[in-house]
Amino acid sequence: MEFGGDVNFWKSIVDRMLAGVIITDITMKYLYVNDVFSAVTGYGKEELKEMKITDLAHPSHLQQASEAIEKVMTGKSIRGEFMYLTKRGEKRCAFGFFTPYVYKGKVYAVGNFIDITYAKELEEKLKKSEEFYRSLIDNSSSPILIVQDGKFVFVNRILEEITGYTREELIGRNAFDLVYPEDVEVVLRRYRERVAGLRDVDSYSFRVVAKDGRVKWLTMTARRIEYQGKPAVYASGVETTELINLNEELRKKNEFFSLLSKILRHDILNDLAVVRASIEIGSDEFLERALKRVDSIVEKINDIRALEEAVGALKVLNVAELVEKIVETYFGEASFKLNLQEVHVEANEALKSAVENLIRNAIQHSQVPHVEISVEVFREKDECVIRVADNGVGIPENLKAKIFEATYSRKGGGLGLFLVKKIVDMFRGRIQLYDNKPQGAVFEIRIPAKL
Repeated sequence: MEFGGDVNFWKSIVDRMLAGVIITDITMKYLYVNDVFSAVTGYGKEELKEMKITDLAHPSHLQQASEAIEKVMTGKSIRGEFMYLTKRGEKRCAFGFFTPYVYKGKVYAVGNFIDITYAKELEEKLKKSEEFYRSLIDNSSSPILIVQDGKFVFVNRILEEITGYTREELIGRNAFDLVYPEDVEVVLRRYRERVAGLRDVDSYSFRVVAKDGRVKWLTMTARRIEYQGKPAVYASGVETTELINLNEELRKKNEFFSLLSKILRHDILNDLAVVRASIEIGSDEFLERALKRVDSIVEKINDIRALEEAVGALKVLNVAELVEKIVETYFGEASFKLNLQEVHVEANEALKSAVENLIRNAIQHSQVPHVEISVEVFREKDECVIRVADNGVGIPENLKAKIFEATYSRKGGGLGLFLVKKIVDMFRGRIQLYDNKPQGAVFEIRIPAKL
């Protein structure tokens, strides 16, 4: 080739450039290569002048190299990564930029060439390292997540299992949609404070609602991180549903044993003292009094058994069937009007004691010649409603606030309405009292219905 101007000056500069420089013609033969290109390929300059670009191309990139030169010869500039083979047969990677150059009516391809093999090896190692640690995180038994801009950007496999949602369903979703409604305010506030750098690393527990509607507890340690150049929150922890449920059961059992101790120490001991004194006196009047106290003790023991059952294992009960069996035992003592719809709940036999107590109280304390009792069972939204209404004298206004207290409910000789409330509480329900029309009282139990 011929060069205009001070050829040796420009050639010496190009020869010593850190990037490889090549010039080819339409035949793809090397017309010129600089020192770097010769060094990295392992071929001498004279050897290369007898070769074509396709001679160095790796078989997997042979067609790509041919198409690249053809495009340059039609006046297009191209850039991209190319695989090539050295004289020793080593596979290497280069980044090349080729542009057309017209000289004396002929088109040449001028290329700049940078070997990026080492960078690609580092990239591959980084990729493998990332895959390794991602695999560790993904297969961890601890739920792990990253939330950015309020949305999930990463979740691991165990979080999929806990929530019931697939990764595809979670990524990009508002993370707070899964938080239990009563916990959203606290979780959202902590997230915002952490993103703003106002909160250190800490752990706390909150509830989430799984895809199937079940409520589960997570105890997570959260921290602020930079993820893809933006602030985010990384959290890992453990599902604590069973632990928290166990603690709740222990709390109920402790409450039960405390109540049991109180009953045994106070009520039953008092009754036994009366029985003892009556026996010692020996008169018919006091013996009759003693018998009533014995009946009271038996009733309290039955009440205690009901409380013990209330903290036991739960099962699915058909409330309509349960109520119907209770009412059958009281036929003849009152007139009953029944409206029983089939509703299922998670409870145990203690629920029977609670309903029976309401019916028994309606009969014993109605103070009317003919007792009429209406019993209803129906579903209202997510609750099972058990309603017992009577035509008695009702509950005086000044006593309505006290009837569920232990001191009031024991007056009738038994735990009474206090027992009913404790049982309903243990089934995560509530009991209400209001006036019947035209007279009497209505007691309404509401507990979660089984889906």
